[in-house]
Amino acid sequence: MCQSPIANIDISKEYDESLGTDDVHYQSFARMAAFFGRDMQAHRHDQYFQMHFLDTGQIELQLDDHRYSVQAPLFVLTPPSVPHAFITESDSDGHVLTVREDLIWPLLEVLYPGTREAFGLPGICLSLADRPDELAALKHYWQLIARESTEQLPGREHTLVLLAQAVFTLLLRNAKLNDHASGGMRGELKLFQRFTQLIDAHYHQHWTVPEYAGELHLTESRLTDICRRFANRPPKRLIFDRQLREARRLLLFSDSAVSEIAWQLGFKDPAYFARFFNRLVGCSPSAYRAQKVPVSPVPLTPALSQRERE
Repeated sequence: MCQSPIANIDISKEYDESLGTDDVHYQSFARMAAFFGRDMQAHRHDQYFQMHFLDTGQIELQLDDHRYSVQAPLFVLTPPSVPHAFITESDSDGHVLTVREDLIWPLLEVLYPGTREAFGLPGICLSLADRPDELAALKHYWQLIARESTEQLPGREHTLVLLAQAVFTLLLRNAKLNDHASGGMRGELKLFQRFTQLIDAHYHQHWTVPEYAGELHLTESRLTDICRRFANRPPKRLIFDRQLREARRLLLFSDSAVSEIAWQLGFKDPAYFARFFNRLVGCSPSAYRAQKVPVSPVPLTPALSQRERE
């Protein structure tokens, strides 16, 4: 059985200087970096959203399978369980807000209806250099959060929740999530949601498109139409994307041999896995692991073959 090699960090248990409550943890970025180190190895935060906001310095960030190099002011959002690693210099400072996921998902449903169920939420790294009004508002909120975190005032827990939700709302509405997420959860979108859930459950079993269509009680052509409407990609490519995303994660965040990763992903032949990866990424799994993904905020989409477009 494959076990995740990525460490889960529970801030409330592993960092005893965290301010706030069980639901909302706050600390300055510099204090957190002094404790964990500025060369932060790959980790995740189950059941918590984490927001890093830098107002000085620069960050070299590995966020899931994408790499960024961004100058402050910026924010980084990591949804629950999304792996991330980063390096910052001594002049990088700001704020870190870690909030229980149940307090954030309702905000996302308001901002981007259907995001959680149908599309998931990616990690986000975004510069705010061109948004002075947002920076001014956030400066005020960070001061309030720091005050509520350190002082035992009446209604402190409730106030911290409201302030944390306000900060997440201000930052998330600046992120350009998939426009389709605003379309609600009816009809074909529910079918697309179910298809993506099935892919998550069975991608390592290498189900075929007819098997997915059969499970959804759809024809292959109807499933293809739905996928093209909501993702602009054929179902086979969505399956490949999920396999590829997991392959990248394992290559970046585990020490498993390439052949072992192939077996974990359900490939019976490691050589076939290598050809599959090379065809979609443009390099071998070993080369990808060595180069740690080119620095780019926008992942490149390889050209599809005629067979994959069908």
